[in-house]
Amino acid sequence: MNKIKHILAIFIVLAAIATLAYVLPKTGLENLLPKQDAPEETVADTTAAQDTLPFIDRMKSELEVLQAQYSKRKNRDVWTLGKGRTIINYLLQAQRILEKNGGKVLYMEEVFNDNNAFQSALLDALDPNGDTLHLNLQVSTNIFRDNASYLSISFQVTKLNPEIIVELNKLDFPYDLLVTPFGMPEGFYPDLDRIKDKEIVLWLVMESQNLDSRYSRMRPIRSHHTEEQIRSAISDAKALIPSTSGIATRFAEQAVEHKPLLQAVLNAAKENGLWFADLSLNKKSKLLELCPELNMNCKILSPYNPSNSSLDDYIHQKLRGAARSGMGAMILPLTLESIAKVRTMKEKTAAQGTTLINLSTFMNTNKELP
Repeated sequence: MNKIKHILAIFIVLAAIATLAYVLPKTGLENLLPKQDAPEETVADTTAAQDTLPFIDRMKSELEVLQAQYSKRKNRDVWTLGKGRTIINYLLQAQRILEKNGGKVLYMEEVFNDNNAFQSALLDALDPNGDTLHLNLQVSTNIFRDNASYLSISFQVTKLNPEIIVELNKLDFPYDLLVTPFGMPEGFYPDLDRIKDKEIVLWLVMESQNLDSRYSRMRPIRSHHTEEQIRSAISDAKALIPSTSGIATRFAEQAVEHKPLLQAVLNAAKENGLWFADLSLNKKSKLLELCPELNMNCKILSPYNPSNSSLDDYIHQKLRGAARSGMGAMILPLTLESIAKVRTMKEKTAAQGTTLINLSTFMNTNKELP
């Protein structure tokens, strides 16, 4: 009999537990029971920032839309964009934004002869929510986007005097000085230290038919030099001006088409962490053949040449080129005239959305900006 009572008691307790397990979630009474902490790995991160900005506003922000308005005549939203980037680049950027967020381009076409814009295009698309966008993208005729393009300004230093130092110190934008480190007159380096906020590039004399005994004190890099002699010259130059980040050629029209010589120079430059700019104007330069093999930052640049243009024409050409391609490098002789020209140029660069940068920034940009 006692055994039967014990068995009945066990059944009653089990029934009560089952009833509580069913009833508590229904009544909310489970909140009264003590809870165990959830395993650490199952706790959701509620602090993650959520982007609540509507997609259309994010797209406008990424494209840097200057003005957005609806045209009843066109039955489209017209977005005005800053000058300094082509309409094709804007279309490609819009496509990337749409596809990245789950949208889709249905149709796009450049529009020619649009008198209301510098350039224009039509874009039909589905946004991430499936809503249809009918856009007319227009590049402004006169308003440039911020940082639409970049331009570096460098001066080739052959001498320094008090007037030039004073005028350089008045410049309020980045610039570079191309300096030959060897054979400079007494007092050159103390004068160089008096110039504020400059960056210095090694302007190394290299093999050229224009070299004569006058340049021997400048330790020119010649075709008969061994790799060790070339390495020593570049290492010594870097030791004299440790802050430098690159090499630019002086003369050198023969050096840049002499493959073994150029190879040795590039190897030494890379060992010292320096980029390389060819200013020789030699169309037979081997630089662009050799640099990819070394994975170096190299460019062929065009300095001012008084034999084929005036200073004003050269500056105008470089300003226009920067606005069109997104990047430019201006290399001028260091004179009072050239300093005066670039000082008055600052308003023009601001008006066309061009930011002035150091040559090292230009050289380390591996592709042109759109």
